[in-house]
Amino acid sequence: VYKTPAGASRAAEVIAAALGAAAMLTLVLVLSRWTRSAATLLLIGVMIGAASTALVSLAMVYSDPQRVQQYLLWGLGSFAGTGWADLRLLLPLVAVGLVAATLTIRPLNALLLGESYAATMGINVHRARIVTVVSASLLAGVTTAFCGPIAFLGLVVPHVARIVVGTSDHRVVVPTVMLLGAVAALGCGIVSQVPGSDLVIPINAVTALVGAPVVITVLLRARRGPGLAS
Repeated sequence: VYKTPAGASRAAEVIAAALGAAAMLTLVLVLSRWTRSAATLLLIGVMIGAASTALVSLAMVYSDPQRVQQYLLWGLGSFAGTGWADLRLLLPLVAVGLVAATLTIRPLNALLLGESYAATMGINVHRARIVTVVSASLLAGVTTAFCGPIAFLGLVVPHVARIVVGTSDHRVVVPTVMLLGAVAALGCGIVSQVPGSDLVIPINAVTALVGAPVVITVLLRARRGPGLAS
């Protein structure tokens, strides 16, 4: 909720979004050292999101009303505001993020068996964490800056991908997540346009209706055992 020069506005938004995503993800990773439960870590992430939303709400009180209105519309999530001209900035950054994500596949597979095992396999755990944070922050920050915060996709799609492929091997899971994430986003975008009607509903309403039951299922299964949340 701030003003930037017209030419630098989009780039500034992307940088700010990526830095914000990196800060939040780093905080979650730090807190994850104190828990081994996927459900607890999920709730920690939700609480951090709630706290950051509260800070944004406070900032809105002192912001220009027109910018606040633009922010609220952006916060509903939409693909409609992204045009072909935006792809000159969007595509290179997404490509870098995807390449970085593929570099984490081997370290993440080793980390499935613990940090000690990963270290014995020659994995630099600290560097793997940094690359993971950078790739996730870049991808999340860039897409959020252009399309708004699309809720639940990042929580739901990885779990669905594991169910579909029947393995936790990241060599299979990561490409599957990329494909399913794109399909899910486009599908929700089409539904939000309400085909056959002039109505347009926020895409976050669609993702929440679909994603909330899946997240609840993940939490319930995590309480019963490793299952889906492992």
